[in-house]
Amino acid sequence: MKYDFNANPRVNSTLNMVVETISSLAEEQLKHIQQLTKIGQSLSSETDLNKIFDMILDEGVAFTKADGATIYRVNEDATALEFEIVYNGAMKMRQGGSHGAVNWKPVPLYDKDGQPDLSYIVTAVYHKKQGLCFDDVYQAEGYDISGTLSFDKSSNYRCEAMLTIPLKDHEDTVLGVIQFINPLDKNGEVTVFTEEHRAMLSSLASQAAIALSNRKLIESLENLLMEFMRSIATAIERKSKYSSNHITRVALLTDMIAEKINETKEGPYCEIKYSENELKEISMSGWMHDVGKIITPEFVMDKSTKLERIMDGVDLVKERISHIKTLFKYLKLSLKHEDYLAFTKEHICEDCADAIAYLDEASRFVQELNIGGEFVTDETLAKMQALATISFEYEGTNYLILDELDKKNLSIRRGTLNSDELTIMRAHVAITWEMLSQLSFPKKYKNVAFYAATHHEALNGTGYPRGLNAGELPLPSRIIAVADIFEALTSADRPYKTPKPLSDSLKIMAFMTKQGHLDPDLIDFFLDSGLYLEFAKQHMDTSQIDTVDIPYLKSLYRLD
Repeated sequence: MKYDFNANPRVNSTLNMVVETISSLAEEQLKHIQQLTKIGQSLSSETDLNKIFDMILDEGVAFTKADGATIYRVNEDATALEFEIVYNGAMKMRQGGSHGAVNWKPVPLYDKDGQPDLSYIVTAVYHKKQGLCFDDVYQAEGYDISGTLSFDKSSNYRCEAMLTIPLKDHEDTVLGVIQFINPLDKNGEVTVFTEEHRAMLSSLASQAAIALSNRKLIESLENLLMEFMRSIATAIERKSKYSSNHITRVALLTDMIAEKINETKEGPYCEIKYSENELKEISMSGWMHDVGKIITPEFVMDKSTKLERIMDGVDLVKERISHIKTLFKYLKLSLKHEDYLAFTKEHICEDCADAIAYLDEASRFVQELNIGGEFVTDETLAKMQALATISFEYEGTNYLILDELDKKNLSIRRGTLNSDELTIMRAHVAITWEMLSQLSFPKKYKNVAFYAATHHEALNGTGYPRGLNAGELPLPSRIIAVADIFEALTSADRPYKTPKPLSDSLKIMAFMTKQGHLDPDLIDFFLDSGLYLEFAKQHMDTSQIDTVDIPYLKSLYRLD
């Protein structure tokens, strides 16, 4: 667009040229500002480090038309610069970022005496926290450019202009170094880096450093969160002198199942692909599944026998039986035989020929019943209840074998916990939900509380604490349930049961699946993938690992 500034054509033309030039420069500057703003927005929203590095390189190259670029990142202990991305347009080479690892040797930041190494351009930029720019790097006096010379010679390349800038965060900490080489003009010829290039790339480097710093902070907080969870789990495990590694083993098995599902390419889970964040969410849930046990009393967690209180109550029963035996031995000597038999029939049993032998058998019976098992028959309970009726008084002293609490505890059909203790133990799941649901987990880990607190729910709705059904239980909840049950069944450190062979543990799980407690597809996957055996070889005693008949197990719950 032409303007009429002056009647003199020559003056008017000159003024129009000035306006056009200024407008062009203004438009170019606006374009740069818009581009820089766009870069900043992109970097601030991105959390994947590889994508951040890709973005830094792509935007820097696009702005400067640089033929090559390298991004270095300071390693964890700040002793070296590691290659993150190496790019060269003329050689059609790109490594690092989203294009695979760069297997180049890191550049040490310190010499053999531990002093800052200032001999290389990149290390000098790191230590001095200032950028360096050369129109021809071959003329860079005072710096060791042997690496550049060697690369150029082997690649038949010529590195000329070089701009190296530190990536500094808001605390002036150098997180990495970015280096551009050989900016190209409109004709594709190598030119030099301008002040505009330097200003723009310095701004880009600053924003990139902030993005890296934010990502590093996020990673640190996530690591702290996971470490905190593991420390809580360790503290809970140390409460119990028996199942000291239960939470750890369940968490490991949960991870194994989730990762194996991610790898499968067939079956009902072939389309399930958990993201890295989803895998972390499931892992956190595995570590936290028993956090509610932090309030479970130790006498319940560690109850190794049915009669255990402060001490094992079976010792009291044995003492009572011993007193009765002493009394009967005395009566046998002091009473007539017919009177002794009458006393025996009235107070012990109608048909026992030898009261002492009967009492010895009763002692053995109670000791066996005191040990927790998987199932107690009606006949066994009837025998125990008969012993509980033995109670009599002789010369002012009361004699009995079992009191009401003993009777209640010995009536336990499975394990060692009575109904009251079982209620206390089961409360840990509700407490798990109560504790975790109050925490402000990051949005990507929002399901941790739910997954962790539903591992005792059942697909048929008979689980606890909320009685959820299959439609309300996502796959991660089902995974943790399988891991929890399998670990509990195969564990050798539980005081209330003898270690089971692998085949027996899986048979119990098959019956639980048949009854609607566990997911049949997940149990199929657990068996077919070999995960059960992989875990067993890592965490079970070799004497427990026997032959498993998978078709037979499936026939127990796959009735079609």
